[in-house]
Amino acid sequence: MSLTPLQLNGHRIRAVIFDFGEVLSYPPPQETIAAISSLLHVTPDKFREFYYAERHRYDRGELMPEQYWQAVARDAGTRLTAENIEWLRRTDVEMWSQVNPQMLEWAAQLRSQGVQTAVLSNMHADMVKSLRANLAWIRDFPCVVLSAEVGFAKPDAEIYQHCLTCLQVPAGEALFIDDKPRNTQAAEGLGIAAICAAAPERIREQLQEAGWSGPLPK
Repeated sequence: MSLTPLQLNGHRIRAVIFDFGEVLSYPPPQETIAAISSLLHVTPDKFREFYYAERHRYDRGELMPEQYWQAVARDAGTRLTAENIEWLRRTDVEMWSQVNPQMLEWAAQLRSQGVQTAVLSNMHADMVKSLRANLAWIRDFPCVVLSAEVGFAKPDAEIYQHCLTCLQVPAGEALFIDDKPRNTQAAEGLGIAAICAAAPERIREQLQEAGWSGPLPK
């Protein structure tokens, strides 16, 4: 354990909780978004709208992959073949799987100072399977809470509580980092300190503004 507890806005922080997509991983490549949009015959902006319309239920495990992608296609006014759906499932996993080494290095620095780290992510079953099987770094995080495995998804209060229980820390001693305001606001509503940012430089700026006393992402 660090001899000097890390501080944020005057509060001791014993655990840092990371979102996965666009925090630990890079955003999906624009060319991939364009390829999926082309398949669905919609603009990238419309694709994003349809992609997220049923995403909460998909990430909670309430929809099977075929049901989810057919819902996206229905909103887009098009039809998908079985082969289309298989390609979309693979591509959806691949486009979220490019991990940012700067963030993993920062997480390792935090652990070296006695700070616990966790991953808290909305993640459907296909992505969970790939993450568990192919990304060995996930084992460095003692607490990994993935929505499809627990049946809740951010911003559900239950998934944050599940993560705090896993870490065995009270809400007031945890920091949560996510790229979506609704998720950080939900965390703050439970008493968890939160930063809404994706890129390491923005996270670093917000930590410095909050008087963070620990190591910073590079």
